[in-house]
Amino acid sequence: MKKMHPWALGISAFIVLFLIVTITVVILVSQQDYHLVTKDYYEKDLSYQNEIDAKRRAADTGSRPVVSVDRAAKTCVLQFPEGKDYSGITGTATLFRISDARQDHSTPIALNSEGMQHISVSSFPAGQWILKLRWKEGGKEYSLDERVYLSE
Repeated sequence: MKKMHPWALGISAFIVLFLIVTITVVILVSQQDYHLVTKDYYEKDLSYQNEIDAKRRAADTGSRPVVSVDRAAKTCVLQFPEGKDYSGITGTATLFRISDARQDHSTPIALNSEGMQHISVSSFPAGQWILKLRWKEGGKEYSLDERVYLSE
């Protein structure tokens, strides 16, 4: 009987281990559920310059609202700048859950006479969210993305 060399056994063990790890990674990756930020991402990409302009407009002018979280009332508070005609502001406020797209929530912007809106987040799980505000004011579009942290 011929004796097997230890280096041949080591190479064989390495190849077998490498194949097992590779197959395991392929199986795990193929079972992963990937949530896209939006279903129609290609169409959104084509109109991305409009999005850039809307974000720049919101940053450059005095139209940028202040976003805060009232932990006691479990609401997300939008405060638009004073001295505006709030009835002319229309749009949507969308809370995106980074880890699960099924929990995304969108609501129309409906400001009170003081330029504020309270969005109830009492049923939302704690963690990091992205608030995407899209609104029109005076015929121009504005856009703002804010990270919001909700707690229990």
